[in-house]
Amino acid sequence: MDNKRMRAIPLGAEASVGDFQRYPGCRFTITCSLCGWTKAYNPERVVRRLRELRAGGYATPLSRVGARVQWPCPGCGRLKWRAGLAWPAGLQPDEVRRMTNRYRN
Repeated sequence: MDNKRMRAIPLGAEASVGDFQRYPGCRFTITCSLCGWTKAYNPERVVRRLRELRAGGYATPLSRVGARVQWPCPGCGRLKWRAGLAWPAGLQPDEVRRMTNRYRN
């Protein structure tokens, strides 16, 4: 998957990991705040890992998840991460609407 072309979902400061349920097909992303390097993950996997570590779950704020990442960025070697949600590049807006309607009904 080409992470550079992922479309970020604009979220407020109070956004949590569990918000991925409102955006079908989205991915959880961590992005280096200094160089922009990005890695995408399955949001369910992130929630499962937070629970394993007893560090949170669905209600964990995205800002706290980004601060917990303790490995250096492969692009620049520094530690300044932010977390977010994004749609993969190949996911079209009409496909998002179709998935939203399918989950809602």
